[in-house]
Amino acid sequence: MNFLKLNLISRLLLLGGLILNPLHVLAGEKDIVDSQVFCKKRNEISIQEFSKLGIPSGYSDLDTHVLDKDFRHPKPKIPWSESKVFEDPVIGSYVGVVDRNFIPGASRIHTLWYRDVILAEGIQVFGYSAIRYEFNVLMIPNGDDFLVIYGCNGRFPVNERVAEVLRNQSTGKKMFIKLFAEGSGVGQLNEIGGGTVEAWKKIYANWTKSKELPAERLGY
Repeated sequence: MNFLKLNLISRLLLLGGLILNPLHVLAGEKDIVDSQVFCKKRNEISIQEFSKLGIPSGYSDLDTHVLDKDFRHPKPKIPWSESKVFEDPVIGSYVGVVDRNFIPGASRIHTLWYRDVILAEGIQVFGYSAIRYEFNVLMIPNGDDFLVIYGCNGRFPVNERVAEVLRNQSTGKKMFIKLFAEGSGVGQLNEIGGGTVEAWKKIYANWTKSKELPAERLGY
């Protein structure tokens, strides 16, 4: 199943609020909803240049995971459920945690939690073939409420409210999110690893939106 691992490598290299919560209206939310940055059609040719991503203060104690393998190396050592600084040779360095939920040798869900963007994809295996699907709705529990985040192509934005809900999740007990894929009315319940939940407290502490390269301007 090397192709399954190849896809996750590409996700790590890509990196990185459409929030609908009727109990809370967030400042600046309407602007994001109107622009639909993750699904915006780009019918023009353009060239843009950005400064590389840098690590904000407060993360000097994290180990660095260097992304120095491309698609030809299907078995990299992936730091599952650990807070890391990911050093990307193209776009710079960023903080995040990678989670997986899987049946060995079969179907799986990968979620990648970065400070400014969340990535999620599923792989369903049928014998010797597999179908990869990307989610466009992400639900996160929050006590008696839950957040609904609308994304596109498996990518979801993070804002101050999302960061707050993630870092305040209780540890030491099972934690689930719910994901919906395009064309499917049935949500997929997905358990998040305890190490990932613990890592959220570090990743989303003192959250502010990155200024160097906003996730919605990465071009995908």
